[in-house]
Amino acid sequence: MTDATAVEERPLAASEAAFASFGTPIHFGQRLYGRLELDALASAVEDLLVLHPVLSARIVAADKGHVLRLDPSVPGPRLGMGGGIDAIGAPYAPDTPLFRAALTEEARDRYRLALSVHHAVSDGVSALTLLHTLWRSYSSRVTGRMPVLPPPTAGLPRPVEEHFRARFSAEELNDFLRDRAAKARDLVPACVPALAAGRGTGVRAGVHRRRVPLSAQTVDRLTRTAKAARMSLHTLLCGIALRAVHSQTPSPDGTHPMTYLSALDLRRRCRPPLSMHEMVLAATAWQAVVEVGPDCHPVGIGRRVLEQLREAVLNNTVQKAIAATPELMDEVAHAPISVLVSDMATKTPPLELPPDLRSGPIDGCAVPPGPLPSVFLTGSQDDTAGLDITLIMAADWFTARQADDLADAIGEAVHRALRE
Repeated sequence: MTDATAVEERPLAASEAAFASFGTPIHFGQRLYGRLELDALASAVEDLLVLHPVLSARIVAADKGHVLRLDPSVPGPRLGMGGGIDAIGAPYAPDTPLFRAALTEEARDRYRLALSVHHAVSDGVSALTLLHTLWRSYSSRVTGRMPVLPPPTAGLPRPVEEHFRARFSAEELNDFLRDRAAKARDLVPACVPALAAGRGTGVRAGVHRRRVPLSAQTVDRLTRTAKAARMSLHTLLCGIALRAVHSQTPSPDGTHPMTYLSALDLRRRCRPPLSMHEMVLAATAWQAVVEVGPDCHPVGIGRRVLEQLREAVLNNTVQKAIAATPELMDEVAHAPISVLVSDMATKTPPLELPPDLRSGPIDGCAVPPGPLPSVFLTGSQDDTAGLDITLIMAADWFTARQADDLADAIGEAVHRALRE
């Protein structure tokens, strides 16, 4: 066998294996308006596969868990044309490529593009950067220029957990795990009840997706509110989400502990640091616990989240949690969480599109397993400077009415955040 056809293989890391079990995709969709050259778009997809061989890899069962396997002799993914676009965001089956892309023409000069990447080998940063690279390549091709792209990677990426495991002794990690278990032992967070559980919806029955649009004026006011409180827009959104979820719990008039989960980018914490172009799962789920009552203001809730994040970074809690991922996976999989919040609006610059093509808002999400309402902040690609809050709730656990009510509560919490 020559090197060109050599099979590369490695076991999945603990964090990767968690997403492999559910086939979790990170999914993006967008509408395009104007002139679109299909051959150039297909070639841009090919560019992505050259830059990131892991996109053509597969996750296959092994004697002990799963392995990530790259076999150049097996056909890789291609841009799909026409039907099947709604299946792009479906869970990945074992032994299939870890990337999908599809395009459909909805009307003259109006298209819908969807792509997804398996969460086991990607995170929000690298997936968004992949979309940005796709359009940079496309724009270069249709304007007669050679695409200026990042350097291609070779083979399979190294698991990010390996960057952190050697930083701490076994004693340090054991102390960390004991302390964490003690704090979580009696914690019962307030959560939205899973009213659809057991109703025969079937495994992976889909999601309820609700959009809460934020006008440019509202975004400006929220940004100024966050700045005045010395926090980021993302942290303010955490306060908004927790405030909204609290109103939908069984005891909205009481004060209860709530758990907030968010993806924390690890790239700058690796040695050496990883670039945004690295196609790898380089994020960890960071958790905060805050007391929320009916009179708590979203700004105050967000400030408490920020204080815990700062403390976790300063005392190495974040790094220890990554290093101890194998030991924490069972806890993470079964611990009840009130809400997940992810900012997908500020990770990449605007898409580089040719003058005769315009993109609508990018709709992106990753559906977590279990009864966990997920809130995503996504940006617009036009000149309105608006943002969307996208709510995702799994239909296996929640009803459509619950999604409607929580979306309304998020809208109310936004207005409350802007009131004194």
